Amino acid sequence: MIGGASALLPITNMMPPARWPGGSLCMVPVSGGELAVETRGSGPALIMLHGWTLDRRMWLPQLPLAGNFTLIGIDRRGFGQSTAGADLAAEPGDVIAVADAFGLARFHLLGMSQGGRVALALAARAPHRLLSLALQGTALDGVPGDDEQVPMAAMIAAARRNDLPAVRRLVQEHQLMQVHSPDGHRLAAQMLADYDARDLLAPESTLAAFADCIIGASFSVHAIVGTEDTPQRLANAQALARAGATISRLPGAGHLCNLDSPDQFNAAIRATLNASDPAARNAGST
Repeated sequence: MIGGASALLPITNMMPPARWPGGSLCMVPVSGGELAVETRGSGPALIMLHGWTLDRRMWLPQLPLAGNFTLIGIDRRGFGQSTAGADLAAEPGDVIAVADAFGLARFHLLGMSQGGRVALALAARAPHRLLSLALQGTALDGVPGDDEQVPMAAMIAAARRNDLPAVRRLVQEHQLMQVHSPDGHRLAAQMLADYDARDLLAPESTLAAFADCIIGASFSVHAIVGTEDTPQRLANAQALARAGATISRLPGAGHLCNLDSPDQFNAAIRATLNASDPAARNAGST
C-alpha cells in the first residue's frame, strides 16, 4: 500500500469486485459517499481520471505501465462502482482526498475528456501537488470551435423516464464514443452497458477549466489527442500547446485514443512521467 493509506475504508464482504487484473481495490470516503479506487504496480504514482459515461476500466490498456509506475484508477463520483453522487465541482477535492488517503504529497495526474477538465481545475487550485499533468482529448473552456452537438436534453429526458437503452444508444452514436480498434470497441461497449445515467439525474454542477492555468507551470504538461477526435478537441489540444504543453497527435485514433492506439498512448505517458520525475526516469530505465 502506498504511503500511510490511513483514510481508506477497510475491505469487507460488501466491497465491489476489482476490475483490473491483479489490481487492489479500496473505497475512499469523500463528501456524499465513497470512491472506488483501484491500484496496481509500484513506483511513482499516476492518478487516472476517466471520461464521461466511462469508468476506470478505460485504463485497462494502460496496465503495462504498472511495471514501472503505481497506477491509481478512480471511478469518479456518479460513475462506476463509486457511491458518491455526481458533482463535478467537488471532483478536484476528490482527487486530493485520494492522494491524501495514499499518503502522496505529489503525484502525476492523467485526465481524459471530462476527467481532463477535473485535472486542469486541480492544476489551477493545487499546482504544488502535481509532478506532471497529461490531458487526453480534454474538455476546455474559452476555445472557439464547432459545437460537438451532444444531445444532452434528449439524454436527460430518457434518463428521467428510466429509459437506459435510449440513453446508451445516444451516447454510443456520438462521435466522441467512436472507437476504431476491435479490442477498444469491445471495452467501450462493456463500460457503456454498465452506465446507469445517474449523473444525468443529479443537480447541475459546473467546473471551469482554462488552458492559461498551465502557463509557467512548474510541472510538465502533455496534451494527447487522436487525429480523428472532434474538431473542438483538436482545437483544445492546440490551445494547450500554445499555453506551454507538449502535444502528441495519435494518427488514426479517435477521442478514446488510449483504446485505439494503446502502445503509442502508453509511450506518450511514459515519456511524460520520465521527463518529470527523477525517480520515474530511474524506474523507466529498468
